[in-house]
Amino acid sequence: MKGRWLAAAAALFALALFAGARMRRLHEPRFPPLSELKAGPFAFQDAALAAAGFRAPAADLAWIQLLQYAAGSLPEYADHAGHPYEHLSTLSLRVTRLDPSFHRAVLFSAGMLAWFHGVERPDEAAELLNEGMRRSPDQPIYALYLAAIAYQKQGDTGRMIALLESSFDAPETPSTMKAILANLRQSRGEHREALALWERIRASERDRSEHARAKAKIAELRAILSKPSPRAK
Repeated sequence: MKGRWLAAAAALFALALFAGARMRRLHEPRFPPLSELKAGPFAFQDAALAAAGFRAPAADLAWIQLLQYAAGSLPEYADHAGHPYEHLSTLSLRVTRLDPSFHRAVLFSAGMLAWFHGVERPDEAAELLNEGMRRSPDQPIYALYLAAIAYQKQGDTGRMIALLESSFDAPETPSTMKAILANLRQSRGEHREALALWERIRASERDRSEHARAKAKIAELRAILSKPSPRAK
């Protein structure tokens, strides 16, 4: 156990040094007070880094742990049966409370909660987006996602998808959200549109995490489109 804590401390120190040196942001974010950090398995980690002046590196590390949770490899947070990604909002709010300018965490989780197949909890996504807006009112994609959720609740899937696709190339848009959009197109039988989105994902260096899946989906959709339509027979 002692070795684990020492290794974790060394990793935190290295991350703080390197993340601080690379200066991810062009300006210093307006950090909320330390009192807004919540209790949890990583409370000591967050408080120690934040108190030392390493709020941005702490948010980087929290983001990595959020991604680990989404991939099912964060033992400190376990979902109950039948309630997938139940801690997604909690872990996203942890990132934005450390650094309100880390918009990707909120957008990633809101997209998963609202539109990921088998999750579909738009009200929870809306709460998360509203919290993000409160902390960063200058981030326009929060309002865009909220409008898309409103279209979703009205059953207007076409307008919802069109609105979401308008932010497809924005730097803040998570790769996972782009994949969700492509899958939404395919689920509606819009195979050419889905193929075009996957091809854009495959061509983007920012979306390297989705390249393997994009390659498989492109092959799948091309095979579907190459089949003669029933009317052609």
